[in-house]
Amino acid sequence: MDKYRHIFRAYDIRGIFGEDLTPIVAVKIGGALSKHFPGVYCVCSDLRSSSQALKMALSSGLLGSGQNVVDAGFGPIGMAIYATKHLGYHVAYVTASHLPPEWNGIKLFKPNGLPICEEDLEKLAETVEREEFWVKAGEEGKYVSRDVLSEYYDFLLKVPKKTSRKLKIVVDCGNGAASLVVPRLLRDLGHDVIGINCDVDPLFRVRGSEPTPETTSFMGKLIRDFNADLGVSFDGDGDRALFFDEKGNTVTPEQAALVMLKAAPPGDVVANVECSSVVERFVQDRGGKVVKVPVGRIHMIFQAMKSNIVLGVESSGHYIPYGGVNLDDGILAVLQLIEALGTLDAPLSSLLVPMPLLRKIKIEISDEVKFRVVDWLKNTYLSKYEKVSTIDGVRVDLEDGWFLVRASNTEPAIRVTIESNNTEGLDRIEKMVRKDIEQAMKSLGSSQAKK
Repeated sequence: MDKYRHIFRAYDIRGIFGEDLTPIVAVKIGGALSKHFPGVYCVCSDLRSSSQALKMALSSGLLGSGQNVVDAGFGPIGMAIYATKHLGYHVAYVTASHLPPEWNGIKLFKPNGLPICEEDLEKLAETVEREEFWVKAGEEGKYVSRDVLSEYYDFLLKVPKKTSRKLKIVVDCGNGAASLVVPRLLRDLGHDVIGINCDVDPLFRVRGSEPTPETTSFMGKLIRDFNADLGVSFDGDGDRALFFDEKGNTVTPEQAALVMLKAAPPGDVVANVECSSVVERFVQDRGGKVVKVPVGRIHMIFQAMKSNIVLGVESSGHYIPYGGVNLDDGILAVLQLIEALGTLDAPLSSLLVPMPLLRKIKIEISDEVKFRVVDWLKNTYLSKYEKVSTIDGVRVDLEDGWFLVRASNTEPAIRVTIESNNTEGLDRIEKMVRKDIEQAMKSLGSSQAKK
């Protein structure tokens, strides 16, 4: 099983179906869970083509190691979170989120909604290899089905306050799990819905499973043609939402978050270190504070669970809406934005805070050197600048912008994010950071980085 160790990532289990993530491996993962996290498991999945096979195999492993299984079937990840946070189950959710259809994975949750990650996943990997978890005949777990999707749907209906404003909304479910919930939900809440890609396709053959400005370029014209108030596109399992205003323009996650905050009571916000500075300025002006966390939805979830926050936002399009009532549920993020538009009673475009310019750069540097380069930069910047954060790589806030330098977790590269009010500022900061990286490479005795 050593060749499968790499599928146990920092925050979930992930691999290519039929190669490194197979039904046989899923059976053993189910057995390993019984050793470290025994209990009643709600097992469910997104709708990609390999999810059913992995879900059934995972269930078999749990049953064969003595754990009871509640099969919730198919649904968005919000359903899985609901099952753990509100119904008290351990949850194993089969999904690869926004990744291409040949990929799949497993997200694991403890009964309070806390994700299983890092050290716990390493323990699972070791136990899978030993395979010491099967029970004797007569000691197997019990299997039942439960319509958790309907319970989750009823929960969603009750979360928003009533608003008098009926909206026309273009909904792009990306042929994924949001298709099972969102169009009907918004209609039941009184809105006019124009659905596209709301038929399930396990292979995501229309636009792929990841909603980006490029893959959703059709949304602008649809929104304008239908004179809609809002547009939203989902990823494969519904944990990320990409918004569009009534003019068809893409809304950044930070802009959407600030609209939600305008209609919410003042309070603290959790945001990842890559989020725009406009979030911190807005929250501080209202007497709150922004708790910054490393990049990755898991860090936002952990912070939200131990803090009293009004909202969470990540630069990739993850939100923790309604103060964390169902953690990072992309469908609830849509409901909170809709509710905010009703409360503020204005077109979305008029509520958007102007964004500074953003630039992202990838510099190829070997895995052996990239972390040493970032450490060198940390030491240099801590002695050179006043506002420096080192919770994830190194971020430096300047008078006319900021920059973040991080070692990639998945590639032999360093990623640089730069924000400034104008192109000249972006160019100046980029030139400076590239020069500093070159200096770090020379000091460490390494060859030059590739552009």
